[in-house]
Amino acid sequence: MSASRVKQHRPNSIDLEALGRAAVRGLKTGRPLQDPTRLFRVAVGMIVATVVGYFLYDTEAQNLICVGAFLGGIAALMPHHRSRIVAAVGTGAAEVVAASIGILLHDSWWLLLPLIAVGFFAGGVVRVVGIGVSMRVLVVTIIVVAFAEITPSAQAGAHELALFSGGVAIMAACQFLPPFEPRHAVQRESVAALYDALAAGGSYGPALMAADHSLALVHRSGSREVARLTRLTEQGEHIGQLLHALDNRSEASTADDGRRGELAQVLSELADGVRHRRTPNRRSVRPAEADGLWLALDTSIATAIELISGTVVDDVPDNRTPPTPFELVRDELHPGAPMFRHAVRLATAGVVGELVGRAIGFFAGPDLLPAHGFWVCLTVVLVLFPDYGDASSRGIGRTVGTVIGALAGVAISFLPANQVLHTVVLIVLLLGYLTFRSCGQPWTMMWVVMWISTLSTGPLGAVTRGLDTVVGAALALCVYLLLPTWQRERLAGLMATWMRSQADQIRALRRMWARPDETGAAEVAHATVRSRLARLEFSAAAQQARYDPADPAGRWKDAEIEQVSRRVYEVAKQSAVVAALGPGPDGTADAETLSATGELAADLDDLADRIEHVHASRNRSPLQSTGLVDDAESDIRIATSRAAEAIGELAAALRYALGSG
Repeated sequence: MSASRVKQHRPNSIDLEALGRAAVRGLKTGRPLQDPTRLFRVAVGMIVATVVGYFLYDTEAQNLICVGAFLGGIAALMPHHRSRIVAAVGTGAAEVVAASIGILLHDSWWLLLPLIAVGFFAGGVVRVVGIGVSMRVLVVTIIVVAFAEITPSAQAGAHELALFSGGVAIMAACQFLPPFEPRHAVQRESVAALYDALAAGGSYGPALMAADHSLALVHRSGSREVARLTRLTEQGEHIGQLLHALDNRSEASTADDGRRGELAQVLSELADGVRHRRTPNRRSVRPAEADGLWLALDTSIATAIELISGTVVDDVPDNRTPPTPFELVRDELHPGAPMFRHAVRLATAGVVGELVGRAIGFFAGPDLLPAHGFWVCLTVVLVLFPDYGDASSRGIGRTVGTVIGALAGVAISFLPANQVLHTVVLIVLLLGYLTFRSCGQPWTMMWVVMWISTLSTGPLGAVTRGLDTVVGAALALCVYLLLPTWQRERLAGLMATWMRSQADQIRALRRMWARPDETGAAEVAHATVRSRLARLEFSAAAQQARYDPADPAGRWKDAEIEQVSRRVYEVAKQSAVVAALGPGPDGTADAETLSATGELAADLDDLADRIEHVHASRNRSPLQSTGLVDDAESDIRIATSRAAEAIGELAAALRYALGSG
């Protein structure tokens, strides 16, 4: 596999099959009324704001209060890792400040362009920290642009700001409605989701990484609750590793199958206990004649129950902590990084979208097409995601929903001009949006466009919003195609990175076994986190690659991606078993285990070298089973043999995926 072989050709930009898959994905309907408690608070805030606006007996004033409450509600519904009240109030305050800046720039639109570029670039880069953080930065930037465009003068802007701030304040106040969430509720939910994933079987890596990431954002708080949740996460990882070892046995024998259902029930009870701060009933899961694996499982589950019950927990070392937000952003600040490219696309598309929106308004004239060209800019930002599949599916779904909503908005515009009727329609449409916002982009945009059309006067409001959205979605897709990130092109490099990090983790285990001490345990923990991050990045790229246009050279076909992904999971799974069943930081491994794991690390490095063509592969054939297993061998021998077998199959699959088979 030479370097030229690994390098992927640029896919065809227009691939009807890929667009068809994106359309199906974009039009897929989800479940309505997800997270009803949060939706209820937002619904109350919107109803109160709309009714308060009615008693001002001024439609424009009512509309501004409603817009403030709506954007405050968006802030409350965004994902967050800290207190929902702090997140909602803090973002609402930032929205008011953004509106103030926009009003100050109302007659200096040219100053908006660098501000848009900086704001959208920042929003794109911090997406690596979390989508909630990214969306907050983008929304605040859009509010600056919106108020700069709709404000006719500073005097009028002061009045608009007061009304807008009133709506935001109403929504912020509604976030204090019960039920109240305990401190670190988000972290508790993420840890509970880990135990749910363990109960369901299969891969628990994404849930484990989400729990680690959520806890990393608050781990310096000194809270004993955070320390307890961190220990619960450690126990969850250990339980998952032991379950993988049990899976290995189940594939060869059905002796343990009957107990997996009971284990799943116990783990579900643990998840419920973490989520609701309720101590599960203690019961043993080990069979009458339990061996070391079942004893370890029983002990880990008992420890998790003690932690849930409130056992005092000492400070937890930072061994397993994933990269900090600063480190994540720093690592993306180079031209080849996916989020850097995403940020450049956002900044470019945002500036172009604002210019296009203003140009449309200028040439059409204020009578035919009122101001609010920022709607093109807004659409571009909300459609343009880091991956082609997400960007195209959102663009298609958003366009379909917008067209339907615009047509319905035109019909609504012919209703009688009555303040009471206007108020009722605003409330009904907003409740429709809250109910169906989790169903997908078409449903979201249908209700939002109808609602925003109702804020305008006459059918032109609906028509212009529909036109702006279609133009913005098309512009977003064009910018993506001009500055693409094709996931199929990234897979080989991500695969090699994962192989090296997995080999590093195995070598860290071997060093710990050779010289048992706490330093070795910390090294293993750090290497495990890096390996997991690398594997999840490859898995995410592999999933998104299925929505990319096909590679013209026929590399990384969907079937090959699936085959390689299964082998990657198998190697990671068996490595986790080895880590769980090894002697740990207080003992030494036998010669056979050291030899087998050394071969695994060397095999992974060798295959990574072949992908990257760093140097010629070794003369020996490294990708064979170690031959250590028979019916009498231990679980760790089974794991090392299956890992070696999976690496061999991975090598064969990669030859076809990279076009060298």
